[in-house]
Amino acid sequence: MNVFRPTSMKARRSRTRLELQSLEAREVPATLLDLTTAGSEVTASGAIFQQTAPVANSSTFLSIQRNGMESGYNTDARPFQLDQTGGLTVTHSLLLSDIPTVTISGTTYREFVLDINQTTKKPLITLDELRIFLGSTGDLTGYNGKTRTLAGLTAVYNMDAVQDVSVRMNAALNGTSGPGDAFVLIPDSLFTGATYVYLYSKFGSANNGAETWSVRPVPPPPPTGVLSGYVYFDADNDGVREPNGNEDNVQEIGLSGVDVRLQGTNDLDQSIDIIVTTDANGYYEFTGLRPGNYSVTKLFDPPDFIDGKNTPGVPGNGMVQESNSDPNIPDMIFDIDLLSGESLTEYNFGELFQGNPN
Repeated sequence: MNVFRPTSMKARRSRTRLELQSLEAREVPATLLDLTTAGSEVTASGAIFQQTAPVANSSTFLSIQRNGMESGYNTDARPFQLDQTGGLTVTHSLLLSDIPTVTISGTTYREFVLDINQTTKKPLITLDELRIFLGSTGDLTGYNGKTRTLAGLTAVYNMDAVQDVSVRMNAALNGTSGPGDAFVLIPDSLFTGATYVYLYSKFGSANNGAETWSVRPVPPPPPTGVLSGYVYFDADNDGVREPNGNEDNVQEIGLSGVDVRLQGTNDLDQSIDIIVTTDANGYYEFTGLRPGNYSVTKLFDPPDFIDGKNTPGVPGNGMVQESNSDPNIPDMIFDIDLLSGESLTEYNFGELFQGNPN
């Protein structure tokens, strides 16, 4: 028997129903930077991460401990907001002056030491977030995970500034032989004007002891050196300063009020440019100099005098250029190597008298 079905019912059944479906929110996975092999190195947003052997003689300023995901920042404030642990000898404020610097390919960095602790069976851990904040006091608190600020301050360094990254590390490389698994080098240029430094970090897959941040002692500056000499009347034009009288019994006196310029580059690859004026005895002196390569230039002749002979205080350490009264040729002694704490003297400029003797 045939069953009659109304056309309207057929139409309803054949009609396709269109619906909008909400897609599940999904986070783009972070780019994984691999630091799990000995001696490996990666970079993120201008910072350098280096796997390292155990580091001796470092001082901890931040300890974080919690299984799974853990985070925290150094401060003198109590109680802790996040997963920090330890007393003021372990987690505390950090002065910029207590963070050592290293220079790589002409760029200066502030050096931090990271120590990780994982079980033998699961030695891998990831550093998922790293931010640096600067403050005028050592007791800031109040990290905001949504705005990623500390006490309302914006980070001067953010590991994820360029792209979302995580640094994967292997605690088994160093075992329990000592603190230190990685150096983290942050460009020094970011710390301008800082007094206190705050380091916020967040780790994933933590499963054992605390992760700690520390700094090595700041090495004392090298002993500074001195470079000095005279601008003097060289009566017999022999390039030898004879203040007590030459063979003709003429006193070769110093000439005051002459500007002498020091230029060069020190061991930190810093350009140096200083001008001093000779005193009543014709003496000039540049002090507080780091090791480096320098030149000294006499900027003008005193009245009634013209260029004479220039002489380096140490034969072979310094080359002489004499202007012979040509204003386009500097009167200078250059290519002077100054060692740490060294004092170089008698880098002298002789002058010939051309005025009226009466």
